[in-house]
Amino acid sequence: MASKLVKERTQPVSNPVDKMIEIRKMISIPDLEACVALQQSVWQFADLDVIPRRIFVVAGAIGGQVFGAWDGTRLVGYVVAVPGVRDGFSYLHSHMLAVSPEYRNHGIGKMLKIAQRDDAMARGINLIEWTFDPMETKNAYFNIERLGAVVRRYTPDFYGLSTSPLHGALPTDRLHAEWWLKSERVVALMTGQDMPECSIEETITVTYETEQTSDTLQPPSVLALELLLKVRRQFLAAFSGGFTVLRFQRLSGDSACYRLGRWDESSAIVRG
Repeated sequence: MASKLVKERTQPVSNPVDKMIEIRKMISIPDLEACVALQQSVWQFADLDVIPRRIFVVAGAIGGQVFGAWDGTRLVGYVVAVPGVRDGFSYLHSHMLAVSPEYRNHGIGKMLKIAQRDDAMARGINLIEWTFDPMETKNAYFNIERLGAVVRRYTPDFYGLSTSPLHGALPTDRLHAEWWLKSERVVALMTGQDMPECSIEETITVTYETEQTSDTLQPPSVLALELLLKVRRQFLAAFSGGFTVLRFQRLSGDSACYRLGRWDESSAIVRG
């Protein structure tokens, strides 16, 4: 039986970064239980989809990462990653990042990602991956334009039907962000510079509906599903043709644009 969740009514804080948000590794059982509680508050999953405390424990014990963002004694954000191997190459898969609603848009998400980056590089890990909704343009902008991730893969309905109202009962299609930590584009952004110029050969425009405001799971609108399926076809065709998402552009109104070109990871690594 799904647990009954009570959604807090919250107001944005003025500037939580000024309150000395602390980022630290999450190790103790109480800290990891706080991650589970924040997860439930943000996504309102049914029990079927909730990541349990044990997975947070295992992630930290087997070479993954669990970092928390603290405002005093209150956990206001966290990120969890697990180790992965593909084609003999080791990397980290960042499975979930959450920030309390009233603490969003103040750089806490980036602080958590930087903590992941620093820890990974200290251990000789040069790639962190994660998935994101192609229709969530705010996340796309953050991942591509602020962190320097590239995208070369698209998985239709990656997680199956979600029990979170935030996902709107749509198929959980996901783009796979690749954050190559030593690439020229990432190094440039992390040192306050602009990303290197790149050649854009194709674009995919995303038109999206306004955010869902209901606290309960609602059937997807016909329009939302049509928009998602159109984007799915475009991405699958582009990636099968060898294209990579390199840039992201916000357009006027309810539209944004993924900009694609050719990218070779072997030539993008900073040497020395």
